[in-house]
Amino acid sequence: MKKKNLILIIAATTVAAIYLGAATFFSFHFCPGSKLNGQDISWMTISQVRDLVDSKASSYVLDIVGRSGLDEKITASDISWKPDFNESLNDNLGFVNGLKWPVYVLSHRSFTNEDMASFDEELLKSKINSMSFFKEENMISPVDAQLVFDENLAEYTIVPEDYGSKADRDAFYEAVVEALSTMQMTLSLDKAGVYEEPKILSDNKALTDECQSLNKYASAKITYTFGDDVITVDGNYIKDWISYDGTTTTLDTDKVNEFVNTLGRTYDTFGRDRTFTTSLGQTITVSGGDYGWWMDRDTTLSELVTAIESTSICDMTPVYFGTAAQYGPQDYGTSYVEVDLDHQHVYVYENGSLVIDTDCVSGKATNDRVTPTGTFGITYKERDATLTGQNYSSDVKYWMPFYGNVGLHDASWRSSFGSDIYVTNGSHGCINLPPDAAAVIFEHVEKGEAVIVYGGIQPSQAKDYLKNKDKSEEGNTDNTDDGDSAAGDGNSQPPVAPENTGTPDATDASSNVPTPDTSTDESLAVPESTDPSEQISGSGE
Repeated sequence: MKKKNLILIIAATTVAAIYLGAATFFSFHFCPGSKLNGQDISWMTISQVRDLVDSKASSYVLDIVGRSGLDEKITASDISWKPDFNESLNDNLGFVNGLKWPVYVLSHRSFTNEDMASFDEELLKSKINSMSFFKEENMISPVDAQLVFDENLAEYTIVPEDYGSKADRDAFYEAVVEALSTMQMTLSLDKAGVYEEPKILSDNKALTDECQSLNKYASAKITYTFGDDVITVDGNYIKDWISYDGTTTTLDTDKVNEFVNTLGRTYDTFGRDRTFTTSLGQTITVSGGDYGWWMDRDTTLSELVTAIESTSICDMTPVYFGTAAQYGPQDYGTSYVEVDLDHQHVYVYENGSLVIDTDCVSGKATNDRVTPTGTFGITYKERDATLTGQNYSSDVKYWMPFYGNVGLHDASWRSSFGSDIYVTNGSHGCINLPPDAAAVIFEHVEKGEAVIVYGGIQPSQAKDYLKNKDKSEEGNTDNTDDGDSAAGDGNSQPPVAPENTGTPDATDASSNVPTPDTSTDESLAVPESTDPSEQISGSGE
């Protein structure tokens, strides 16, 4: 028992001796892991710390690291820098209670002395003023994150902030003084906070909310195809039609309407002049008629707005009052009927090939019976129709109206066609055809197919024309065949497009067929009905 107690006493005495010895040692030495202004001073006395600092004084260099790869150095000789230990060093190092040495060892104490050195402030200011950080080309101001439209992506994106490299001189000076006074080896200007900073960053909620709201509309993609032209309404268009008020994005339908009107003016052909090469090889201009693309701009606008607001990605086709065979100047395509009133001849083409040509008799050269010129479309086809008018009724086997009560049909009551019969013995406006030719034409033309009518002696020219005819023919000026003798208004003039409607831009029309009003871009009214039941009655045969 005594031996055991003796062992314990010896052990305790040994531990106490070690503890007290260490306490005595660390009352004058720094514990392991201790640092002074970032320099390792483990196991050193204050005197050794002074010697360490003094030994490094002549080679001391402060490395200043900035943005854009800029780097500057201040040496001790540049500013007459030298160590300057003051009386507070002992207090700052904390040599107060050596008995706490285990705590100090475990805590890895770090000490800061802000007055370890002295230097010439004027030399320092001069040195700073000459540094590259303050050259004009390096004083780049920060730029806030901003919302921009990316044309390649067709959407809004946030361009991140640019921190720039514009240092504040006062903050810069204070950071350098502190680094020199505490004998720091490296000064990071970013960490020291000497740069001007952007105010709006890319994660700014207001900015991201605006981007998301605008892209809700800009992400729509609606594709229109006009022949070879493909127009895609995506963010590149939509960006100019939307606005953001801080909470909500609004689509300006007036601007969308301007776009739709531009489509109409560009691709509508209704009422426009057409350059046409006749079967005889002449290049002429055909004016008037009701054939061609005629966009319903109101309905097209409504459908486009709905598609944008619902962020649709789709192909769309404008809504039309009237259509044509194809887009472009020659919108009548390669299948059409050509009526040459000068030569009283009809040509029918199908897919570019001549199917049939035949003589005809057109409307008499008087104001109430002349055949209208222009480009029209076959309204419909009907077999065994009865053409009725005031005090007459005529049965035909093949009826192909193309403008109101004017159309192509067989005229079995005629014994001859062509020449200048029409001047004095013409129809009431229709194109009279030999029955066999009418049958062939009826089989090859389709509803909507273009009928191009041009030339002919106009009523104002008829009198002079008749005066120049041989006297032997002058007695035969107003004899009509049986089928054409009945009264009827087959030469009813084409109606003028409704007022205040946005018809396509048009050139001068012929005197026979007024062109639409082009003075406004408002949407067009619906064209006159093409219901056969409304057109047969009073037909001009």
